[in-house]
Amino acid sequence: MRNQRWETVFLTAKKADSLATVNNYTKGIAKSLRIQSYYWNYKNNLDSAFHVLQKSEKLEHKIKNYIGLLAVYNTKALLYKRNELFDEALEVYQKALTIQDSSITNKQLSKTHSNLANVYAKKSVYDSAVYHYNQSLLLNKKDTLTKLTMRTYINLANVYSLSSDYNLAEFYYKKAFKYHQSVGNEVEIAKLYNNLGALFYEKGEDELSLDYLEKSIQLREKLLDSSRLVESYINVAELLSVRNPETAFEYLDKALQYITPDMKTSLLAKIHLSKASMYREANQNAKAKAEFERAIKLSEDQEKLTFEKYLTKMKAEIAYDERNFQKAYQYRIAYEKLSDSVFNEEKLWDLSALQKSYQAKAKKAEVSLLEKDNALAEEKALRKQQENEKLYAFLIAFGVVVLLVSIIAFYFYKLKKTTSQLARQQELLLEERIHNLVNDQEIQIINASLEAREKEKASISKELHNNIGSLLTSVNFHFQAFDEKVMTAHKGTKKLYDKTLQIIQTITHEIRSISHRFDQDPIPEFNLKTAITNFSDKVANEQLKVHTAIHGLENFKNSQTSIFIFRILQELVNNTIKHANAKTLTIYITKNIEAINIMVEDDGKGFDATQLANGIGLKNLRKEIQIRNGNCDIDSNSTRGTTVNIDIPI
Repeated sequence: MRNQRWETVFLTAKKADSLATVNNYTKGIAKSLRIQSYYWNYKNNLDSAFHVLQKSEKLEHKIKNYIGLLAVYNTKALLYKRNELFDEALEVYQKALTIQDSSITNKQLSKTHSNLANVYAKKSVYDSAVYHYNQSLLLNKKDTLTKLTMRTYINLANVYSLSSDYNLAEFYYKKAFKYHQSVGNEVEIAKLYNNLGALFYEKGEDELSLDYLEKSIQLREKLLDSSRLVESYINVAELLSVRNPETAFEYLDKALQYITPDMKTSLLAKIHLSKASMYREANQNAKAKAEFERAIKLSEDQEKLTFEKYLTKMKAEIAYDERNFQKAYQYRIAYEKLSDSVFNEEKLWDLSALQKSYQAKAKKAEVSLLEKDNALAEEKALRKQQENEKLYAFLIAFGVVVLLVSIIAFYFYKLKKTTSQLARQQELLLEERIHNLVNDQEIQIINASLEAREKEKASISKELHNNIGSLLTSVNFHFQAFDEKVMTAHKGTKKLYDKTLQIIQTITHEIRSISHRFDQDPIPEFNLKTAITNFSDKVANEQLKVHTAIHGLENFKNSQTSIFIFRILQELVNNTIKHANAKTLTIYITKNIEAINIMVEDDGKGFDATQLANGIGLKNLRKEIQIRNGNCDIDSNSTRGTTVNIDIPI
């Protein structure tokens, strides 16, 4: 039946194509070609699918129909995604976002951002997925009660669940649930019951998970939603597979009863795979193998890599249970290849060669060390023999140099100790301030302490370079002025002279290096993520729940920018507490390649954004953001609260 529907769709699209061609209606031709691409994808003929899409793209370019062009890109990327060609899908979606034309609405751009986020989620790049979902919500902010917004809430929850941020996942699932409950959409309510069941299963709260899954089943039985009901039965069976296998098998048998001919064969394959897995756990390998072979037969037309990987892994496990180690090894290697992590013989040979090379180098190093020790011993003996032959004048000169070096070393030690104490005090002060950051006055103290430390380092660097460095240069110059006759008066004098001169030059070089290191020593970084978390914990109470989602800041090191971002958050959160009368506040911080995105959202009473100029705090905040070439967008409404979206270039 499903195949028949697709044939009908294809024939209708071809007729539309012919009619549009007769009437020279280019838009119609391009659209019918897009529809034909879905048919070719269904028939597993990707070449034909992309061929007709290429023709459609050329037609849309020709007539400058940018809405149609955006639709072509979205269709092409979707086909890439369905065939698990995720990198290609990302490239096309990014291309779609570069289209600049007034005919393209925010809603269409919002959909593209949401689609792009879906691909990032598939690739497990969760930070980028969250960023694009939030961009989608921002573009669709004027209509927060649409299906697209609710779907984005659910997708956000899915991503947070995958990244183990279960509180935010629950928050967004329940946000979508509240809306669908208010409009009586039982199909979506059943889905959300299922999602919440899966979420609490991941959290390890089995009782609550089972409660939600059973609610989902009851609603789907009422709605006669067969395909979704099958998925629910499989989910409950998986939950009960360990603690109650008998009941789990009953649910799988129920799922089999609801399978219809027009359903995907992958659903039936999943049931047999679940049974195979449970039989394996019970050490009933013969039954496990029979169920597994049924699943393989049903999945022969499945070309998805994830399904193939799972089947190959199961084959390896069954072969191992049967003590067929050769086959198990072969399947395991095949699984590793599918997972892009082959560990072949060439790598083993490389490791072996590397180990031999290391051993040879170690041996050589030992010989070299022994020779060096012998040379040092000989040099010490030679020095002892030459002590009586040294010139009295040279001894005086050498004594002066040693004395001078001692004075410099003492002076440097004193400077270093003072600097070290100052640095430690500054670091302790900075840690204390970060822990207790609540207002702008403390931020100013941190800025002042950082500047003081920089000035102190600059002063020490200058002192070392200008004073001590100059003094050593002078000693070096005078020392080289010794009369040549003095050098040749006694045997060995020239050699000792050269060595002493080398020591003086080495000290000069070291002083210069230390001076440069003082000049380049980085200031201790402001840990933005810790500061925001501490601040959120202090602000949250029984009247106001605060959720934070911080992504990509783990390796971000820029104290000034971090402090500026924290000041922004303080201002926005303080405004929410003072004026919004909100129950929930959500803070998103996402770092991407070019900027840091800050989004602060509350469910308070909102305000009139046109009267923004009257607020001194927000007015000053906008000015500071503009100075840094950033963007600030404020959306507020009495029914949906306030959303502030800020981008700070890095």
